[in-house]
Amino acid sequence: MARGGVWWGRVRLGLLAGAFFMGMTAVLPAQVVQPPPSEVPIPPRPKTDSTAPKPDTIKARFGRASGAGTSDVGPQYSWNRDELFATGALSLADLLERIPGVTSFRSGWMASPKFAAVNGDLGRIRVYYDGISVDNLDARTGGLLDLNTIQLWTLESVSVERLGGELRVNLMSWQPDRTTPYTRTDVYTGNEDTNFYRGYYGKRYGNGAGLQVAGQQFNTVSNRLGGGGDALSLLLRTGVAKKLWSVDVFANRVISSRSVQPTFGTGLALPDYSSTSTFAYFRAAVGRVDDGPWLQAMASSSKLEEDSKHSTGNTSAGFRAISDTTDTTTSRPQYLLSAGFTRGPLRASVSDRIRSASGVTSQAPGGRFIFDTPYAFLSVFGEKDDFFKESRIDATARLAPVPFVAVAGSVSRVSSTLTGAGKLPDFTAGRLEVGLRLIGPWLIGGYVRGDTAVLPPLRVFDSAYVSRIVGRRSGAYVGLRGKIYKDLGSDIVATRWDSADAYRPRYQTRSELNLDTKWLSRFPSGNFGLRVVAVHEYRGDVSFPVTDGVRTTAFNNVFSGLIEIRMLHGVVSYQVRNMAGETYQVIPDFYMPRAVSIYGMRWEFWN
Repeated sequence: MARGGVWWGRVRLGLLAGAFFMGMTAVLPAQVVQPPPSEVPIPPRPKTDSTAPKPDTIKARFGRASGAGTSDVGPQYSWNRDELFATGALSLADLLERIPGVTSFRSGWMASPKFAAVNGDLGRIRVYYDGISVDNLDARTGGLLDLNTIQLWTLESVSVERLGGELRVNLMSWQPDRTTPYTRTDVYTGNEDTNFYRGYYGKRYGNGAGLQVAGQQFNTVSNRLGGGGDALSLLLRTGVAKKLWSVDVFANRVISSRSVQPTFGTGLALPDYSSTSTFAYFRAAVGRVDDGPWLQAMASSSKLEEDSKHSTGNTSAGFRAISDTTDTTTSRPQYLLSAGFTRGPLRASVSDRIRSASGVTSQAPGGRFIFDTPYAFLSVFGEKDDFFKESRIDATARLAPVPFVAVAGSVSRVSSTLTGAGKLPDFTAGRLEVGLRLIGPWLIGGYVRGDTAVLPPLRVFDSAYVSRIVGRRSGAYVGLRGKIYKDLGSDIVATRWDSADAYRPRYQTRSELNLDTKWLSRFPSGNFGLRVVAVHEYRGDVSFPVTDGVRTTAFNNVFSGLIEIRMLHGVVSYQVRNMAGETYQVIPDFYMPRAVSIYGMRWEFWN
C-alpha cells in the first residue's frame, strides 16, 4: 500500500504540472520559427498585375508625310525631338545656319524677322509642315518667308534635304503614340526679360483615338535696341489611328506682336507689327509610308490676320520698311493628294498640290523615286508648279563603298513657265561633297555652284533694298563633323565664296565643340546626361544692294555657349549668346543685342 500510494502521488503531481504548463502556453504568444528564404514558397501570381506593361500601350501613329531622305556625308542634318531641343536653337534660322552654304539674317533678338539665303539667294528655302507647303502670307516681307513664324516647339523632327540650288526643310509635328498620358512643362527665362512657358499633354486611347493639347507663351521687352514682342501659340490635335488607316485634325494658332525697332541716327526703323495666324489641316491616310502601298489626302488652310498700326513709309516718320495703310486678312487653302509604295530600300511616290489664291486655282503635280541603302543613296524629284510658275527637277546621290569614304552630290534645274517680259532665266545649280572618316570624325570638303539668278531683296527691313541679277556664283567649304574622341565631338564648317557680294560674305565659319555624355561608368542606369557646347561664328563683310549702290555690314566674331544637365526626365539648360558682348550688325543699321543668357528647365512625365 505504501508503494502504491507513492506511485499514485507521483502521477497526480505530473498531471498537475502538465496542466500548469498547458495553461501558461495558452496565455503566452505563440513562437513562430521562420523558414530559411530558400524554402519560402512563391505566392501565386494575382490575376491582374498593376506593374506589368500593358501589351497595347503603344498605338499606331497618325498619318505621316513621306520622308525625302538626306544624302549628306557623315552626320545628317536631321534632328529628332530630343536632339532638336538639345541644340539650343530658338528658331528655325538657328538650325539652318549650321549648314554649309547658308547665311542667316536677322535684325535683333527673338521677336525680329529672320531669313536665310542659300548661296546668297533668299528665295531658295522651302519649308514643308507635315507635307503641307508653308507659303508666305505676309505682304510686308516682300514675298520671303519669315523663319521666325515657324513654331519650332511644336515639332517632333526636322530633316533638311540639301539640293543643288536650295534647301527643302521637312518638319514633322509632335504626336504621342502611348495610352499612358504624356505631360511636359518647359520654363525658361533670361536677359531682356525673355520668358518662355510651354505645356504639353498627349494621350492615346484603347480604341486608337488620340488627343493632344499644347501651348507656348513667349515674351521679351523692348529694350534700348527695340524690337521686343510677345506671342501666344496654341496647338490641338485629335483623331483616330488604326493599324492600316488613320484620320486626324490638327490646328496651330499664333497671336503675336512686335514693337518698333529703331536704328541710331539713320532715320530708319522697323515698324511695329501685330497679327494672328492660323494653320489647320484634316488628313486621311491609308497604309503606312514606311512599308507597302499608301495613300493620303490632306485639306489645309493657312490664314493671316494683320492688325498692325498703320504706317505710310514716310522717312520723316522714321519708317522706310514696307508698310501698308489697311489691316489685311489673307487666307490660302491647300490640298495635297499623294500616293506611293515602299519596299525595302525602294520608295516611289506621286503627288498633286492644289492651291487657291485670289480666286485662281493652281496645281503642282510631282513625283519622287528613292533608293536608300547604307552604301548608296539616290533620289530623283520632279514637279511642275503652276502657283510659282516654274518647273523643277532635282537629282541627289551618295556613294559610300567603304565605311570611311563617301561621295555625294546633287543637281537642280529650275525653269520658268512664264512667257514674255516676265519670264525669269532658267536656273541650274549643283553641289559636290566628298568625305573621309578619320577614325571618329568626318573630314568633309565641298563645292557649290549656281547659274544666273535674280536675288530677292530684304525689303522688310528697308524699302530701299532692291533685287539684283547676278551671274554664275560658286564657293567651297571644308568641315570636321562627328565624334573626335569618345563623347567629345565637333561640328566645324568653314566656307569661302568666290567673292564678297550680295548677301554673301567672302569668308564664313561656324565652329562647335561639344561634350555629350551619359557618364555610364558612374550612372550605369543612364538616368544622367551632360551636354556642354562651345560655339564660335565668324562672318565677313556682307553687302546689301540698294537703288544707289550697296550698304555693307562689317565682319563680326560671336562666341556662344550651352550647358545642359539631364536627371531622369528633367533637363536643366543654360545658354549664353554673344558672351563677349560684341557690338555688331547682321542687317545694316540694326544692332544685335549684347550678351544674352537663357536658362530654365524642361521636364516630362509619364503617368
